[in-house]
Amino acid sequence: MILALSLVSMVFLVILPQFRLLQAGWDSKESASEIQQNARVLQEHLNRHLAAARSISAVSGTAQTLGFVEFQDASGQTYRYEVGPDGYVYFGPAGDLSLLAGPVSRFQITGFSLDDLVNPAEEVSSIRLLRVSSVIAGTGGRSESFDFSVYLRTESEPTALRILLVVGNPSSLTAYEQRLYQRLEGWGYEISLLDDRAGQTQMDAAAAAADVVFIPSSCGCQNLGSKLALVPIGAVLEHENCHDDMRISNQEGTTYLAWGVRIVNDTHPITDSYAVNDYVVVLSYLLGDLVRMRGSAAGGLIPLGMRLLQSQVNLAAVEAGGALWGGQPAPARRVVLPWGYSGFNNSWLTDDGWQILRRSIEWAAGRM
Repeated sequence: MILALSLVSMVFLVILPQFRLLQAGWDSKESASEIQQNARVLQEHLNRHLAAARSISAVSGTAQTLGFVEFQDASGQTYRYEVGPDGYVYFGPAGDLSLLAGPVSRFQITGFSLDDLVNPAEEVSSIRLLRVSSVIAGTGGRSESFDFSVYLRTESEPTALRILLVVGNPSSLTAYEQRLYQRLEGWGYEISLLDDRAGQTQMDAAAAAADVVFIPSSCGCQNLGSKLALVPIGAVLEHENCHDDMRISNQEGTTYLAWGVRIVNDTHPITDSYAVNDYVVVLSYLLGDLVRMRGSAAGGLIPLGMRLLQSQVNLAAVEAGGALWGGQPAPARRVVLPWGYSGFNNSWLTDDGWQILRRSIEWAAGRM
């Protein structure tokens, strides 16, 4: 027995270091994977948002290793990247940041004008290239450096976004349409009105002169039909009865009593200022109805929001080229909003509701 125990002990003494080496190797690979994932998230996010920025409004000094950058997007809203006290990178509208990636021990940002790519720009307004130097930490004391550049491609003063607003009677707007018109105009958009009874030729011509079409709940979907379904223009759908006409699904939407949306996608530009499972209140009227999709959805549908406690989609998008219901590729981007039925009152929308509407328009128009 003593001899057997001695032999077993010797075997364990030989094998145990091998297990430790295997564990160390596994931990090292896991740490490297974690670092690479954080680096990829950070780089892709910075590239996607900064490349489409209108301008840089503030940036940390070149000697600041844990820096920040603040910019305006195409719609004029201010966003910010910065390192929090916990060493993680945060992003979001200025004053309302959310966790993005990290931890980092370096997040150094330097801005350059296109006239001088050697010396950092003295005027923030002249910055058109950002160089980001980061060191991302992992478990076990491991860290790696990642450096990359982002070029701001948009003009400093982009042309106004042109919206085609489909209404029942362009010569006599309803109170609902007037509120919507004033809000869109206040955002700096150029608005053209289109009668929902117009023929296909007129629809095509109007769409060719606009960036995005908005189909409000005041629109007559029976009049509009599928005339805009395959027209190559971004579209934002408010009216539940237009879901099938626009080939987002094979049925019209339906209403249910609610006032908020449960976010299920925080990487899409429309909803990336929220976190997954955030319940975003979009209606101030607690007896109001929201709209959810039903039936068979388009193959290319990207769910962004759902009904609370249920897997019923109420906010969704389709990328250009994504499959519509029936199999045809979407000729341009499509967005389905979580409200909009005959009798819906847009004065019920909260600030978050209007923000989702605005970001939907910007994304559908290709500005995000």
